[in-house]
Amino acid sequence: MAALTTLIGERRYDMIRVADITRYAGIGKSTFYDHFDSKDEVLLDAMQPILLALATAASGRAARGYVLGMVQHLWDRRAIGRPLMASSIAPRVQRDLAEAIRPHVERSGCPAGASIITATGIAAAQLAMLRSWLSGEAAATAGQMTDRLIDCSRLTSPGIVDRG
Repeated sequence: MAALTTLIGERRYDMIRVADITRYAGIGKSTFYDHFDSKDEVLLDAMQPILLALATAASGRAARGYVLGMVQHLWDRRAIGRPLMASSIAPRVQRDLAEAIRPHVERSGCPAGASIITATGIAAAQLAMLRSWLSGEAAATAGQMTDRLIDCSRLTSPGIVDRG
């Protein structure tokens, strides 16, 4: 993970190959493939704490400080985050985030048939806000961004989600 993170700071994610990661990490390809199927799997594994914080924010029960810490972490590493949000991995990140959000949506009373579309909408909203913020298109403090990410939990409120 450290090798991939360093390489992302040096070049576009889409231009990094598994061979680059293994060479930089000083490991063989067989060792790499014992643990991961692809470079995308390494990145997604490294992003799990971020996705967990976003999913927790979407639950409406997140501790603000927990989400704020993740938001500040993303801001501090925005030079890496910006290109990743526009890379080939972005749709997979959104799918994984939607799957992490889905149980929270279902606990809110959303019917199972509507839960994935609602979770996907929340994931898309959170990632769009982060993408705009990290790229400088939308100005906000880390605290304001945190509050907007948590506000996405309102998308599961009665009247917004079709209960039938």
